[in-house]
Amino acid sequence: MSVEGEPKRPRTQGAESVASAQTGGTPSISEGLVRLEERIVAREAAGVQQLFNTTVAAQTPFLGDKWLSFFAALSSAKDALSDVEGGVKGTIRPIGWAKPSPPADSADGLPPDVCRDVIYQCLPIDEAVCSARPISRAHGSQLVNEAFVQRRIAKHLSRHSLTGLIDVHRTAADTANAAAPTPAPPTTSSSSSDAPAPAAAAGGPHVSHFGYLSQCCYALEHGGAVWCEWPGFIRLADIYNLTPSTGLPLIMSPQWMAAHLPTKAHFHTMPLALRQYSTFGHLLNYQGTSLALTKVVIYEADDGDEGKKGKKDAEGGDGEGDGGVTRHRYRIGSGQRQWEFETVPKSALPPRHPYRHTYDLHNPPIRFVGSLFPSFTAFMKWMVLWSWYHQEGVDEKEVFEAEVDEADERYQRLLTGPIDGHTTIDFIRETNDGQRRLIILKGMKEDGTVAAYLDLYGGIINLYTTEAELEGHTRLSDRYPTAMQLARSLLTKHRLAHIIPQ
Repeated sequence: MSVEGEPKRPRTQGAESVASAQTGGTPSISEGLVRLEERIVAREAAGVQQLFNTTVAAQTPFLGDKWLSFFAALSSAKDALSDVEGGVKGTIRPIGWAKPSPPADSADGLPPDVCRDVIYQCLPIDEAVCSARPISRAHGSQLVNEAFVQRRIAKHLSRHSLTGLIDVHRTAADTANAAAPTPAPPTTSSSSSDAPAPAAAAGGPHVSHFGYLSQCCYALEHGGAVWCEWPGFIRLADIYNLTPSTGLPLIMSPQWMAAHLPTKAHFHTMPLALRQYSTFGHLLNYQGTSLALTKVVIYEADDGDEGKKGKKDAEGGDGEGDGGVTRHRYRIGSGQRQWEFETVPKSALPPRHPYRHTYDLHNPPIRFVGSLFPSFTAFMKWMVLWSWYHQEGVDEKEVFEAEVDEADERYQRLLTGPIDGHTTIDFIRETNDGQRRLIILKGMKEDGTVAAYLDLYGGIINLYTTEAELEGHTRLSDRYPTAMQLARSLLTKHRLAHIIPQ
């Protein structure tokens, strides 16, 4: 009995297959993959794509849309071809055959091990989740499960050097019992794009543990280069006691993820660097105030020509384009302890401005109280050192202040040149076009418990540190041995050791 709309099965499948091959008909999947491997080895990309389209893609249309990533994965790992070839032999019929009854231990479509070990590894997490059932209906939910997503999360954390700094709730019980702090409901000045969903007020929308893990994985999967900027910031925040009393890692909150990132569209309502910070920033605290990030509404009348220009570029209008970055205000904190800043579109920077050359639409420049920072991540590190250093239990002090001729070439190289082995935070005071730089000597690497940095501006060099003073000594090098040794080493390298006080 045939199924309506489905071609009848030929009497002799084997003879039909041979005839098809001999007459130039559609080759079988296994035949196509043999040729595919030969063509890849020979780097005949055009022929490879044609074979792929007439075999694998014709049988599994979803993969046809993902040809580029699939081809890259296969061509970079020849062993994967053998896995695919061995998995599909005898399990997938030539185009036009009637659908056979699936074996008891086989999935509809591609075999489960091929889906798990080859296909899904090539796909972003959202596509792997959404394609699990269409490709392998019988095994999809078993293959792309919590274990699969957790492995993907672990890979991203390791790749971005975030292991031990950021993590997720690993079990459903942890997710259900999580009581991570959630920002207070925003005021009317907050935009709806980053405000909690209405259901959150009554305990939040229900999200399964698998859904929560998928949200976290999606966040970690986007903006890898920007994620790599956050390990140093988190370590610095920990030294300045901004992290929870439970310490690191910062556990992504199920309640926050469900309320603020219920869909992929919500994730992309702000530049990636800001969105990444928002996933853990609400867990940080300064003097009793959550350092959550909030988007602030800007009305058209208040935004001016610059804002309209950014909006036009974001919508695909004329001009050089800002990649979707518009002038928009954001707030960190609340009440008496809040700090407002704004993102700066590329079109708002003068033609020869130095920040145009380093402009990153995922990590845009920030304007804050008359200062312009080259990126959001640089701004946030500066905030820790310059605005959030008075946290209880933190004893930052100035070790010394030295002065040098501002026009001195040695000082200028220290102020503007690359500094090997240390993180620099550059910014410009827009009131006088003054260049300023912080050079972080210590506090950005693993196992750091002390921070030390130099502050350079107008020919002045200051050394600050959280290092505990060793009492009973008069020389600075004896009172603050770690900070002084690091400062002396760098200043000596730039031939400025003579300015260091004793």
